[in-house]
Amino acid sequence: MHYSKPNKRLSRDDWLLAGLQLLRKEGIARVTVDRLAAELGITRGSFYHHFKNRRDLLKDMLDYWIREWTLAVIDDVKALGLEPRTTLLALIKMIRHRSAADYDAAVRAWALNDPLPAKYVRQADKERLTYIKSLLGEAGFKGLDLENRARLLLYYEAFQPMMFAKPKAEDEDALTELRHRLLSGQ
Repeated sequence: MHYSKPNKRLSRDDWLLAGLQLLRKEGIARVTVDRLAAELGITRGSFYHHFKNRRDLLKDMLDYWIREWTLAVIDDVKALGLEPRTTLLALIKMIRHRSAADYDAAVRAWALNDPLPAKYVRQADKERLTYIKSLLGEAGFKGLDLENRARLLLYYEAFQPMMFAKPKAEDEDALTELRHRLLSGQ
């Protein structure tokens, strides 16, 4: 995962993405200033241009995780202006296209022993469930049926990358269509 950007200064987002990639690959204990600087191929001093300390980095990584793989996905799907059932399919496809769940398992594992990421996981799940429930509600689902369908979609999309090997592209497309039909009642 060595990043090399000759003659270019690393942005804050470069650090955050590198931190999340290291978290996913090696766990939270390995996300250190020295380790990230080594991965990015730069000096430690560059880190302090963007962050006060490691805890600042970790909090900002969580903000980035929610911003890029929850809020941005929801905003982009909403912008499509589709009817609810079609929007649900677009959401599933966008989650896949952006690999939006790729960091979920690592963040959730970290959250098991640290209240800071646990707070962010709860926030992300709330945002995601609220949006999914709004789509399913507009599609006519109510009560526990709506809640169950929304949770099933959230669980599947959040945990699929860590639970199952990535299927062949044509199988993934077919699975996506089947999952959509199951959850949208079509």
